Amino acid sequence: MIFLIFQTDYWSYIKVFFDWVAQSAGVMVCITGFIAFTWLGYERKRRGSFTKRKLEEGKKFNITKFLRILSYGGVLVGILDIWAGAMGLILDIPPSFRYMGDGADHFTCIFLIIVGIAMFFKPINDLPLASILGLIAGTISAVVLAAVIPYEMKVDIAEWINPKLLLIIVFIVVAAIVAITAKFYVGVLQAISKFLSWPPIAFIIMIFSLIQGILLWGFGISIFMNLL
Repeated sequence: MIFLIFQTDYWSYIKVFFDWVAQSAGVMVCITGFIAFTWLGYERKRRGSFTKRKLEEGKKFNITKFLRILSYGGVLVGILDIWAGAMGLILDIPPSFRYMGDGADHFTCIFLIIVGIAMFFKPINDLPLASILGLIAGTISAVVLAAVIPYEMKVDIAEWINPKLLLIIVFIVVAAIVAITAKFYVGVLQAISKFLSWPPIAFIIMIFSLIQGILLWGFGISIFMNLL
């Protein structure tokens, strides 16, 4: 009984938190500006320049762990940004409790969704994500297939092909199809993420986010209130 009480409270706290995020797009825009600031510092040091890549080959790139952690922490902020933007559009929720407009600020919602996706993909730009997704999909398909095929059918299949070999073929085919498909879509999202984290663009995002966030959160108005 005590466990159920704590379990109920646990999920209720999570629901309250996500409800607050959905109603606080203005706050999330401010936090997004702070993450864009970490992009600015991270990418500038990594590239060796504000606009061009000047870091010499063989020169080891060093950056403080604190700045790296903050940049990777953008994954969580990105998820919350996407949630705030999507819920704002779907439920027509104002971006702050002081907002003077009617319903959601569409520009802010769209901005949060796009930048949120970029934040989510930025730390994994250097990972073979498409291949990882393909391996996961292939493994799940092979396991599910092995679990759901009745024994009698396995006997019939064994007369034509070794069941283990069949599972390997299914794994390879599914993994290849998913990896090839995901490579295109993931590549597009990663390209967007790299563009938005380019120092000049990150600087613009930082300035806009801070201004827009302060206006929404503190004054209840939006730069683009009457445009969308």
